[in-house]
Amino acid sequence: MSNKKTTLKLFTIAQYQQEEEYLSSMHENGWKLSKITFPGIYHFEKCDPKKVTYRLDYNKDGIKHKSEYVKMFSDCGWDYLFDFVGYSYFCKESDNQPEKEEIFCDDASRLDMMKRVLKGRIYPLIILFLCVILPQFLEYTVGGGFGGGGPVQTILAVVFLLLIFLYLVLFGAMAYQFYQYEKKILPDTAGVKYKYAGIALLILLMIICTGSLFYVSNRSVYTVSERADGFTIEAENLNKSVEMEYNLKKGDKIEVSHEYEDGEIYISVGEENKEPIFYGNSYSEMDDFTLTIQEDGCYKIKCSGRRAKGVINFVIK
Repeated sequence: MSNKKTTLKLFTIAQYQQEEEYLSSMHENGWKLSKITFPGIYHFEKCDPKKVTYRLDYNKDGIKHKSEYVKMFSDCGWDYLFDFVGYSYFCKESDNQPEKEEIFCDDASRLDMMKRVLKGRIYPLIILFLCVILPQFLEYTVGGGFGGGGPVQTILAVVFLLLIFLYLVLFGAMAYQFYQYEKKILPDTAGVKYKYAGIALLILLMIICTGSLFYVSNRSVYTVSERADGFTIEAENLNKSVEMEYNLKKGDKIEVSHEYEDGEIYISVGEENKEPIFYGNSYSEMDDFTLTIQEDGCYKIKCSGRRAKGVINFVIK
């Protein structure tokens, strides 16, 4: 039988007490903690089963002054193990202890640790969200992205949209866990429920606004005017394909002119199930052009847009 054991366990930053209980139960079953590696792989070594209390503390200032910090806990009987992602791990044999050993002397100290966790772990994520992810999403939706709404910008808009939803779900889960924790420690404190209800409402509004903004920026607003000699597309925001079919004879001409203000347009002309006889896009600085038909056939004119704004005119002669 192996003397070593590894397990994968994921605890959120507000579930440190569940992590403490897990480590204590493992030691009581004969497995003492040796180290933790990312993303949450716990390494244990075989030992004599005994009751050992594990406790976690989050204190960046303490880690900066390691010797004084460790000595303070050592004087109270706690053995320092190691640090992992900002947390310091301590343990103490508890066989002879009449009651549950705590590393914090009161509820205020526990809440103070959670505030340190909030400052050290959550605030950087909020800053990243507000200063990087949200502005980039706005750039690739409302702003159209660098170069104006091409396929790369659309992909990036979707990526940042997914990141926004991921972060908002994470913030929502963290807020709920902090609410449960604070309510447990300070059950009679007025305003706790209202504070977290306000946070939940803010997160919900951000989800609704983000989804609405993405929908509005990607919906198509355009009109197609058909004539005997062709058709015209007038687009405020074209994000789809417009297709028209014409029976053309050799020598017929298709004249294409466009005055687009923003975004990207793609134009192709060809017969069904055949290679297009023309394909161009505004990335390649496509100018107005005239296409001469070389063979009789049924030709499909396809005009696609990515947040395209302007007028595209097709004349058949």
